[in-house]
Amino acid sequence: MNPALENISGGSWHDRHMKDIVQNCADRLVRHHGDQPVLLSASGLNEPNRWRAALRHAGVPVLELNDASPAQVSVWRDAAYAFSAEYLVPVVVFGANLMAGCSGSLALLSDGALENPAGQLVADADWLRARQVALTRGVETSDLNREFRRSRERHGWIRIGGCQDAVLAEGNGLLLAWSSPLPLRRIRDFAARCPEITLCAADAEAIAQEVAAQGISVSGWRFAVK
Repeated sequence: MNPALENISGGSWHDRHMKDIVQNCADRLVRHHGDQPVLLSASGLNEPNRWRAALRHAGVPVLELNDASPAQVSVWRDAAYAFSAEYLVPVVVFGANLMAGCSGSLALLSDGALENPAGQLVADADWLRARQVALTRGVETSDLNREFRRSRERHGWIRIGGCQDAVLAEGNGLLLAWSSPLPLRRIRDFAARCPEITLCAADAEAIAQEVAAQGISVSGWRFAVK
């Protein structure tokens, strides 16, 4: 984070400026093409939800480790490396104890620019659109996502991010590993069966607004503190 920006107290100018900086960084990441898989740790960000929103807007793949067990962390991290290698795009990882096994950090340099991983930025819009369609499909069909159907009840839960198995033991539920791109097809299908949903995710209300903007009703949703 630019120290000069950190010293500016609150205010709309600071908010707008930081929003622009973070969004520009996310827009650069989604254009990145590398020959080697890249995982970027989001550990230590001052405004993680601002970054999450920008990364979702740009379509950068984001894996949410959160409260995953050590065994789950290993499996999910390996899957993220495979995803990055398949789609030639960096994967950003949120959660505790991330640095082991990550390629680097999601960090701003002192001038507000992103410390880019090795590789190149692609300018071909058609190529980028095709890759985005493919990686969004990859998120939708990821084996890390899990659905639990235990009853015909019309209420259930959606959790975004890793968690202990005991948390998943009851009720109808949808566990999503990726917060970006949002796996909207999975969410739409689950919400059609269970319209009364408790959403447990970082920045849950913002995610619900984005889901609603895609024509999925969230009128029966409530939010768990994460």
